[in-house]
Amino acid sequence: MIPTGNAIIISAPVPGTLGIPQKGKIPPPGTSVEAGQAIFSLVPLLSPERDVPTPAERVQMANARASLVSAQIIADGDVKQSKAEVDAAQIALTRAERLLKDKAGSRRAVDEAKAALEIAQKKLEAAQSRKKVLDSLTLDAEKGELRTIQVVAPERGILRNLSATRGQTITSGTPLFEVVNLDTVWIRVPVYVGQLDQIVTTSEAQIGDLKGGAESSLQTAKPIAAPPSADPISSTVDLYYEISNRDGALHPGERIGVTLPLKGESENLVIPWAAVLHDIHGTAWVYERVDAQVFRRRRVLVRYTADDLAVLASGPEVGTEIVVDGTVELFGTEFGAGK
Repeated sequence: MIPTGNAIIISAPVPGTLGIPQKGKIPPPGTSVEAGQAIFSLVPLLSPERDVPTPAERVQMANARASLVSAQIIADGDVKQSKAEVDAAQIALTRAERLLKDKAGSRRAVDEAKAALEIAQKKLEAAQSRKKVLDSLTLDAEKGELRTIQVVAPERGILRNLSATRGQTITSGTPLFEVVNLDTVWIRVPVYVGQLDQIVTTSEAQIGDLKGGAESSLQTAKPIAAPPSADPISSTVDLYYEISNRDGALHPGERIGVTLPLKGESENLVIPWAAVLHDIHGTAWVYERVDAQVFRRRRVLVRYTADDLAVLASGPEVGTEIVVDGTVELFGTEFGAGK
């Protein structure tokens, strides 16, 4: 199953019309996508309320525009006045320095003229900055085309489905597509409640195919904490395990075989799994040797398998010779179905 949080549904941020992304085309479901890859392009739609203001809004905009124009005129006058003051302070400083050079003035007069010039220059800089800010303000609506938004995949994964298509006009919050990350998957194992106390739930589990034989390719999955779940109809409780799936070998919803470790140790009847024969009803049988060229079919109850062995709940006595290779031939000889 897909881990909680690894499936992300991307919705439209604003109302608009969908189109193909700038680079490439809209990928079909099942495509692997990278983080930041564009799936759709979206041209936003402006609401009529934004284009046509109400009468009250028009009055407010007119008052604001008048106040802004008045402030801009005042700022322009302050700049001109400050420039004149700077020019006057510069003339006064030049005169004071000439008088000091001719020994007709004092050093104090020169210092005062310099201070007056610096004050006038700072005042001019402040007036120019204020005028620059006011000139950058405007209450007119900006003209031009709307900028196209690229709707991208938030992370690497597989595009699971598309909920919209090219040319469709959608509202804000409309689901567009879903991305799932299958680099890691969860294994949900239903366990009969009567056997739950026999299982070591904190140990790793072996994951393989449904054949369960020695030829099965086993992988190790570690137990994880997941939202608790159970099925009262089948009297099972779910255990969850996590396994890496970067090669994409496991698919959500796929049935697999799981081997869980049990608590403690016990002695059981064990026979080769190849010796077990199943009839059309699913009943398990083995052929035990009675005498030379004489065999007898005997029913067994298989509890579980481990590698190439079958652990029996009931079966022949310990030390009984059983047929490992050739059980199918004996079954055919017994019922006349061929070798």
